[in-house]
Amino acid sequence: MQQEPAGPDPYGDAIDWNAIWTARKKRHLAVPGYREGEGFFQQKANVERFFRQRASRNPRVERQLARLRPPAGTSVLDIGAGPGNLAVPFAERGCRVVAVEPAAPMRDLLARNAADAGVEVEVIPSAWEDLDPALLGGPFDLVIASYSLSMIDIRAAVEKMHAVCSGEVHLFWFLTPPPWGHVLRELWPAVHGAEYHFEPMAGCLANVLLQMGLCPTLEPDFAGGVHRYGTLDEAVDEFAHRMNRRGGTHDAVISEGIRRIFRQDDDGAWVLDYPNWHAHLWWDAREQTILPGVRPIY
Repeated sequence: MQQEPAGPDPYGDAIDWNAIWTARKKRHLAVPGYREGEGFFQQKANVERFFRQRASRNPRVERQLARLRPPAGTSVLDIGAGPGNLAVPFAERGCRVVAVEPAAPMRDLLARNAADAGVEVEVIPSAWEDLDPALLGGPFDLVIASYSLSMIDIRAAVEKMHAVCSGEVHLFWFLTPPPWGHVLRELWPAVHGAEYHFEPMAGCLANVLLQMGLCPTLEPDFAGGVHRYGTLDEAVDEFAHRMNRRGGTHDAVISEGIRRIFRQDDDGAWVLDYPNWHAHLWWDAREQTILPGVRPIY
């Protein structure tokens, strides 16, 4: 589990892990310059840039699909479905899929991917926090949130997932900061004049779940240690868009930072050596019950 600074006596006042999650989320959102890019995936150009290919070509998605393998007829709720990385392959396997997705460009791309695959996915245009569960038509055999845990109050979000699930809940999140997060942390001070704080990691999430009375299985997934960009311009373009700072002196600053952080391979590619891990947390909602309130777990 993720280690935290010394806090209240665990045998007296409980450490409130949901409050820790919330504080770290708010710290992330308050990073100077970040708010200018907080609607990143509300912008069609950014969605097209980062999801040009079908998710079936993504090794991470392939591992998720291999792990889950829902049989035909399974009812699936995909929260923060994005362009249909999981929703479309599940529908191709004969599942009934309901996708919750707040960003219009993501929904458009999901619709295109579903049409290309010749399948139907019911899409609800809403953030999970704002959604009335009565609109979902559940319960669902499988509830999934794959790298979509943007909720400030993660306990409330998980309570709602658990309530609409008649089978398993599966959460996918970062166990360590991803490579792009590492690069942003290195470049942010030079570009925005402030420190970059990433979001809370899966260790914090696991402690929230334990404090709720849930006992999830946590499966680490090695996400790779070598990250390649064909050219320097390709790397600069991605991180300039991630920081919402494209053109002029910003490109020069980002280019200088990439030259410092990355290495250039013999074939001219720019390579970041940065091992990182993801986490898959899941539990069976039929066998576990959420406890009320906050309680010590150590």
